[in-house]
Formats: sequence, C-alpha cells, structure tokens
Amino acid sequence: MKKRNRGFTLVELMVVIAIVGILASVAYPSYIDSVKKAQRADAIDALLVESGRMEEFYMNSDTYTGATVANATSSEGFYNMSVVIPVSGLTYTITAAPVTTDTLCGNLTLDSLGQKGVSVGTVAACW
Repeated sequence: MKKRNRGFTLVELMVVIAIVGILASVAYPSYIDSVKKAQRADAIDALLVESGRMEEFYMNSDTYTGATVANATSSEGFYNMSVVIPVSGLTYTITAAPVTTDTLCGNLTLDSLGQKGVSVGTVAACW
C-alpha cells in the first residue's frame, strides 16, 4: 500500500508567500495614495468652509482685518488651518498644513479671489 501525504510542501508554501508579498508591495502604495486623497478632501472642505466664513465677516465689516479661522484644525483633524490677512485688510489667504507629511501636495491654500494653491506639486493633482 502506498501512503499518501497530505498537506503543503515547503516549496509550495514559499511560492504562496512570494506571491502574497508581491501583491502586497503593489497594493500598499495605492492604498497610501487613496488615504492621502481622502485626507486632502478633508482639507479642501475646511478651506471652503473657512472661505465662506471670511466672506461673511467681510460682508459685515467691509474688511478682513480681525477675521480668524473658526477652527484651528480641519473637521477630521488631518490639517491645521491658518489665515494670513495683509495690512490693507482687503485680501486673505487660508492655508491648510498637513499634520502628517504629504510629499505630493504639501500645504493647500485658498485666497480671497478663489485661487487655489499648493506648496508642492500641481493644483490639478491636489485639488
């Protein structure tokens, strides 16, 4: 009688581990990119909300001088918010700085004219 072994051989196990490793090395960077895009959506939302608040302040005061960001962080907490108002008080630039490093886009900005900006990369890729 022949005795049949059941189970996996070491070679079969190593092939499966190699395949899983290759798939993981391809999938992980895509996952990280998707997470960063979702975090940028949080920043864009916060910039648009703060821009609306700045315009409301201007409508009531005829100047941006004295206006501040209502929230120091974005709603999900991925970005720190700040505003720069020149001495003239006629314009502003709101900046969303990432809490963690974003090498593709860096800081996202929105000014009083609705112009979008980034500190690294291109506006088209980040907004």
